[in-house]
Amino acid sequence: MEARPVKALLVEDDPDDAFLLGQTLKEVASATFELVRVQRLSEGISKAAEEPFDVALLDLTLPDSSGLETFVDFHAAWPELPTVVLTGLDDEQIAIRAVHEGAQDYLVKGAVDGALLVRSLRYAIERQRNTHYRALLTERERFDAAVSQMSDGIVVTDGEWRLTIANRAACLLLNLPEDAWRGVPLEDALKAFTLSTPIDSLLASHESVAALEISRQDTRPPLFIDARLSRLFDGSGKLSSTVLMVRDVTDERLSRHVRSNFFTMVPHKLRTPLAVLSGYLELTRHMPAGRLTGEWDHIRDVCEFELSRMVDIVQKLMDFESLSTWQLAEEMRRTEVAPVITDVVATVRARYPDKVLEIETEIAEDASRVDCTPEHLRFVLDQVVDNAAKFADKDPVSIRLTAEPDGRGWLKFAVLDNGPGIPHEYFDRIFEGFVQVEERVTGQVPGLGVGLALARQIVEACGGTLGVQSTLGQGSIFHFTLPSGFARRNAMDDNAAAEAPLAD
Repeated sequence: MEARPVKALLVEDDPDDAFLLGQTLKEVASATFELVRVQRLSEGISKAAEEPFDVALLDLTLPDSSGLETFVDFHAAWPELPTVVLTGLDDEQIAIRAVHEGAQDYLVKGAVDGALLVRSLRYAIERQRNTHYRALLTERERFDAAVSQMSDGIVVTDGEWRLTIANRAACLLLNLPEDAWRGVPLEDALKAFTLSTPIDSLLASHESVAALEISRQDTRPPLFIDARLSRLFDGSGKLSSTVLMVRDVTDERLSRHVRSNFFTMVPHKLRTPLAVLSGYLELTRHMPAGRLTGEWDHIRDVCEFELSRMVDIVQKLMDFESLSTWQLAEEMRRTEVAPVITDVVATVRARYPDKVLEIETEIAEDASRVDCTPEHLRFVLDQVVDNAAKFADKDPVSIRLTAEPDGRGWLKFAVLDNGPGIPHEYFDRIFEGFVQVEERVTGQVPGLGVGLALARQIVEACGGTLGVQSTLGQGSIFHFTLPSGFARRNAMDDNAAAEAPLAD
């Protein structure tokens, strides 16, 4: 199969020069060129608009333009068309300026043979393609970075409805498989949800834009997503791509705020203990003295419990306000892992005497120490283990806590439970302040929803990460990393080396 001829636009007013140029190109048997000649700059600019060209050969001295301005004007009109300046002016300064302005090469008439001319044209085409490709890659990287940070979900498919792009917000909202969603049919990605427009109708439609609702209503809390599907078609009318924009509108649909802030969450949390305390005080005021004496131990225990709840709320608010990464960094020191885990397990067991807790711990032999204060390690472990016990919906409650090195100077902790699981759209949100997984803010869910936010601050201040994996109805895995002595020693050595003065 013969290669397609290279189509070149020749802007040259001298017929003799044009003839010699054509003959020079014909001398090279390995290349075939199709020359289209015009005589004026204005004609060259117009011709490039009428026909597609692979390369342009431009004389700098034309009836309607001369000098470097000839190239500047042509390049301004067609910056993506690779252009080789071919002129009788043997001026090195003009050559340098022309290349600086964007010319792919500068050749002097009569000083090049066929092979050199063909090579120059081919290189010009290839360099322009590479430049354009690099620009596209840079622009794509910027676009991908911007898309990945968007709060709205974006899913892009090819013409066969297979996923090609999905940002993190979309992966969380639609529960797309981590690192395995590429190439998944859109129909499969949405099969776990209820669509206001049946998927068959959606795929068969030829509307440019379609609005629909995606929902999951068989869970508590439910999920409601507003979606907008845009279709892109090629010149023949065939579907080439689609863009699906998704936004979580559950809050608006249920007329509530799942992401409760201080002014909505705290009143609900304080209302219950205050109501109990107020009720019992009122009861003691009207209760006969003899009965009050008999009931006093129970009344005192209830009041003390509710008061402790209020103290705990206030303390968490103070912790949330005062915690800072600077304080954590100043307090780092080595901590024995096993005693802290034993203490946390005992504390959680005592906290839930009415639940059957089966808590299993597994600490690797080489996971004995960690670079974190005992107080901070205890706080992080307490939050994740307590959550597993607090929200448990099965009897017995099964919790497994593991600690092991990752081979790179870090310890990996994991807490696995058999609880109700966490909706995928909450995987990031539960680590924000004052967020709890409930259908509406009632104040009945224990805690303020700040514990995990504090835990993540502690872990990240130590240089580690805290995340969650979960499946509704099957349980959750909270996992976090903290530096071990090896990682901390390396970091200290690096810092010492960086700060050491240079020897004379």
